[in-house]
Amino acid sequence: MRYQFVFYILLPALVVVSSCNNKEPFIPDYSNIKGYVIGKETCNTDETKDYWLIDFTYGSNNPHVGDTILVNGFTFNNVLKTKGLDQQLKIVGLAVSIDYKVISSTKVTSTGCDVLNPVTYSLKELTIINQGEIR
Repeated sequence: MRYQFVFYILLPALVVVSSCNNKEPFIPDYSNIKGYVIGKETCNTDETKDYWLIDFTYGSNNPHVGDTILVNGFTFNNVLKTKGLDQQLKIVGLAVSIDYKVISSTKVTSTGCDVLNPVTYSLKELTIINQGEIR
């Protein structure tokens, strides 16, 4: 009876543990960066087509990938722009966490604006995979 306990209980556990030893740890094929929403460009009458600006100075582990800009009299560092920001995150001052694969290697400038006196910035663009609010 005692040997049956060992055989039926411990043997499956031993198999599970031994099968995990040779696996590499999971490494995602994307990166994460955290920042604050600081505003948006004003280029299109359809505001869903405008870029949103995010300052990625949240925490000390963020890479320096953006530029320094002046928005409404305030200087922001490590700023990128994106068109993929979720509607619920389009709140100035909101802390956001973004998973991404691509940050453009060159600066993107908005063209073809259809509003009077457009406000645009020449910045690198971040392509969002996943996003969420930091609480």
